[in-house]
Amino acid sequence: MRGKLLLYVYLILGILEIVLLAYNSQSYFYLHPLGVILIYLFYFLNVHKHNYFLLLFFGCELINEVFFLIDFKYYFELVLSCYTLATLTMIYHLWPLMRNASLKFELDILLGPLLGVLGMLLIFWELLVMIFAKIPNYTVFFIGFAALLSWIFFCTIIPIKNRHPQNSLLFIMGGSMAIMAPTMFIHTFLWDHILILTLSMMSMLILKWVIAVFLIRKDQILSTSDDFL
Repeated sequence: MRGKLLLYVYLILGILEIVLLAYNSQSYFYLHPLGVILIYLFYFLNVHKHNYFLLLFFGCELINEVFFLIDFKYYFELVLSCYTLATLTMIYHLWPLMRNASLKFELDILLGPLLGVLGMLLIFWELLVMIFAKIPNYTVFFIGFAALLSWIFFCTIIPIKNRHPQNSLLFIMGGSMAIMAPTMFIHTFLWDHILILTLSMMSMLILKWVIAVFLIRKDQILSTSDDFL
């Protein structure tokens, strides 16, 4: 995989940004766009073509993350709208994999992941009960929540129905999003603690990294996916 140095710099820069946040440094806001540029360049060096949906995803995530840190409550509609749009762009990338997945359902294979998703939904529900009265805009919230559930569904069902080894990255992508979204709300509405903020920012950092790697390998996955149905 080409451009590994860019990937390493992206990860180091991301960790530095989180440390700066811990010390309330404003330098984060200057460094963060650089990290987004680095991870996109890493993608571009490997595929040698632009991906405008990925650019849109990174742009939305940049707005999402920056305005979340500035004031999530005040910019609630902007952050959730960008979050929803970013999620939909990734579902667009996953749709060809979903379309090629086997339609056969085997209970013994599905049971474990379905229980995991159910447990996650119960956690989301408990969180929703605690913060519901504090949500500034219910319409935007539930649209974003539906996008999150759709994302988790795609990232869970595709690796189950197509056992291509590279599809396991989808579990990491879904898990990162499942951590990022709730911790944003917990940090803003329930517990303003640096550990929660760090967990949220780490999940954002990992999510962009794994998405770039997955999309670099997407064509290979699609061309060999029939062997793992």
